[in-house]
Amino acid sequence: MAVRVNPSENAKMTAHADESASDVSLTTLFLACLKLGLLSFGGGLSGWVYQDFVVRRRWISDEDFASSFAMGQMLPGGNVANLVVCLGEQLRGALGAATAVFGLLVGPFFSVILVAILIDSITQAETLDIALTGAAAAAIGFLINLCWRGVLRESNSPAMLGIIAAVVLGVGILKLPLLLVTLCVAPASIAIAWRRGARDA
Repeated sequence: MAVRVNPSENAKMTAHADESASDVSLTTLFLACLKLGLLSFGGGLSGWVYQDFVVRRRWISDEDFASSFAMGQMLPGGNVANLVVCLGEQLRGALGAATAVFGLLVGPFFSVILVAILIDSITQAETLDIALTGAAAAAIGFLINLCWRGVLRESNSPAMLGIIAAVVLGVGILKLPLLLVTLCVAPASIAIAWRRGARDA
């Protein structure tokens, strides 16, 4: 059964996100990203960022997160670092972008060093392996939730669902290079979104 989003409800969520975002201080943004960097074990960090920025704090709307997520995937460099740069820029401009990426990376930088020292000091790391495997499963769940919400958001657009299916087919099944698939589908996806935006204006 398709889940349809009420346009007026979606507009209210976007307005609420804009109102909340205007109140975000650099300190709050830094601490939020620091917490994400330190506590998001097991990969799937984009899902953790979505839960915190969109679902829990409502700083960013679904649409803005989706566009930032896509931008982060296409740009060179770490996808999640690119994502928080885009989100930080939306919240507080260039200074917000720098604050967000610094907060995200500074915690793991020192944590990895400490964990490496700890692992070198012990002979059995089986318990740590089990803990990391469990955390990875939770992270995968967050990532699946993020992708499913994206599919539901585009459920009323057969063209966008076709784009999603083409990417899954190309990257997930045919194992084509991500850059090649992006170059092929991005122009069509942008054209569809552009036409939809012009129609809704």
